[in-house]
Amino acid sequence: MQTTATQSDCEQTIGTGILYVLWASLFFNLIPCQATAGNLKAEDLFRQDHLLDVQIKMAPEDFEKLRSQSDRSNSGMAFLFGGEIPTERFSQFKADVSVDGTKIKEVGIRTKGFIGSLNPDRPSLKIKFDEYRKQSPVEGLDRITLNNNIQDESLASQYLTYKLFNKAGIPAPRVSFAKVTVNDEYLGVYSHVESVRSPFLKHHFGDDSGEFYEGTIADFYPKAVDRIEAKNKRTRKDRSRANKLAQSLENQETFNLTEVEKLVNIDQFIRFWAMENLIAFWDGYSNNQNNYFAYTNPKDKNRFHFMPWGADGAFVDISGPFGRMRRGEGPRAIYSQGMLNNRLYQSKGVPARYKAVMEDLLKNVWNESEIMEDIARIQKLTRDHLHEKQDRLEDGTEKVTELVRLRRSDIEKELKDWPIEIGEARVPLHNVQVGKLKGSFSTDWNNERMESVLNMGETNIQLVLEGETIALKSIGMAAQPEEQRNFGRRRRGASENQPREPRPTLTFQGIRESDGYLMNITFVVANEDFAKSNDEGTPFQGMLMAINPENSGNRFGGFGMMPKSLIGKLTLKEASRRQNAPVVGEFDGIIQESRGGMFGGKRNRGGRGPGRGRPPER
Repeated sequence: MQTTATQSDCEQTIGTGILYVLWASLFFNLIPCQATAGNLKAEDLFRQDHLLDVQIKMAPEDFEKLRSQSDRSNSGMAFLFGGEIPTERFSQFKADVSVDGTKIKEVGIRTKGFIGSLNPDRPSLKIKFDEYRKQSPVEGLDRITLNNNIQDESLASQYLTYKLFNKAGIPAPRVSFAKVTVNDEYLGVYSHVESVRSPFLKHHFGDDSGEFYEGTIADFYPKAVDRIEAKNKRTRKDRSRANKLAQSLENQETFNLTEVEKLVNIDQFIRFWAMENLIAFWDGYSNNQNNYFAYTNPKDKNRFHFMPWGADGAFVDISGPFGRMRRGEGPRAIYSQGMLNNRLYQSKGVPARYKAVMEDLLKNVWNESEIMEDIARIQKLTRDHLHEKQDRLEDGTEKVTELVRLRRSDIEKELKDWPIEIGEARVPLHNVQVGKLKGSFSTDWNNERMESVLNMGETNIQLVLEGETIALKSIGMAAQPEEQRNFGRRRRGASENQPREPRPTLTFQGIRESDGYLMNITFVVANEDFAKSNDEGTPFQGMLMAINPENSGNRFGGFGMMPKSLIGKLTLKEASRRQNAPVVGEFDGIIQESRGGMFGGKRNRGGRGPGRGRPPER
């Protein structure tokens, strides 16, 4: 039976409904918004026919600090000489971001980069969604990585590299392109590169619980394996698989392919290795022990799988910025500087396996027409949106297309006369303790740097080098800002201003009594650690140099020995960066010498010159 509501019933219902709507509206407006449209998916951010529009809003003073941290003097250059990259190089700042109109509040943002890619005018950026609040606005991504393309002048190298690796069956990041604006200042076209982290591992391997490493000028070698960065909590607790692989690769005489195949998926690695050669990735693992990820796949007996990274240096037919130091041009079909690929190539059957993989890649992955179409599409998509300092697109594109045009014939020419000769593996960069130092000091802070600090302040130094106690005279020290340096020539478009705030340094000098050489010791301290006294001590890094006074006019030729790195504990009793403020403390540390790496030992890249050993047919 149908019932009819009375007028009072209707009025009550309407009134209740209005109150509910008002309450709901107020409630949902008070809930913090994760993103204006919470259904963004990763694939939305990696469309190939679309230029993302990324708008960032942050406190102007924070953006200036971020820019200052992207100065070349903050490059981590000491890492190339055996030091460590300071963890405090890059600070997180709070910002709001909009991606194609989707707003995401209170994200964390910092700059990123290493040596050549740092640029304060157009800093590379890493945006972390959950740095300040729990949110997941993009399904399948927990952050956005925006590379400034300073080294990728064609804008195509990163995209092509990772696309071809994926086509070859090697997990690699996805790439798209983005217009980036910060506080209404347009920064140009960036490459949006998928971060290789837990979501990436789950997507490609179905599991993220394995040992996970990133290699930056580091390789699997007993004395150097600790320099390979652990990328997750599990790996920081357990590096057992990496240590086993390092032991297995220590020398060719004890190398056992059967045992190494239990640690590494050799078929996958050979494919990775051949791909690095095919795309002329001089700065990758197989040629420079650099720019790679290694993951022990739990679904493949915990064997290592290798993946590419840092591909803005691919598609370049050179041996890198230090190539002129090397003898000979070297082969194009194979790189042999990495410990693993070098050991493998000298093992029975591997040269033939490598050749077969390279031939397969040339047949089924390397398609010049498709690559040229991608290059043309990238040009068309980005050309009208470049920053004024992105003025080398045409030159960069011409170099890439020339390499693509010639690569097949260059490699096939060498495959016809196979196997090719290679040199020895490059011993990875590592440190050896060669001394120790200990002392105390008392001085005043000076805002202006001084080249000579002999006989200044009060200091006592005990210095032991190669087992010998070094006697010094005219000892002095000063507390002052670090010297601002830039590595190499400044690229077009690099900033001439906005220098990073210099860190405090403690400079010690004395004349070595045995030969009159100037012994120069410099400690670098983090800004936040210097402004306070700390009875427990704070870590420092530094450098020891011996300078021949007869060649002091030549800064590099005057070295009486190669610079040595210092690490230790610094205890500050008093410290301030106010002019003439007292700086008092003591220190205790060790002296390390760098061995191996790009500046050390044998650097035979192979080729057909006299004296190189051609492997037997395998």
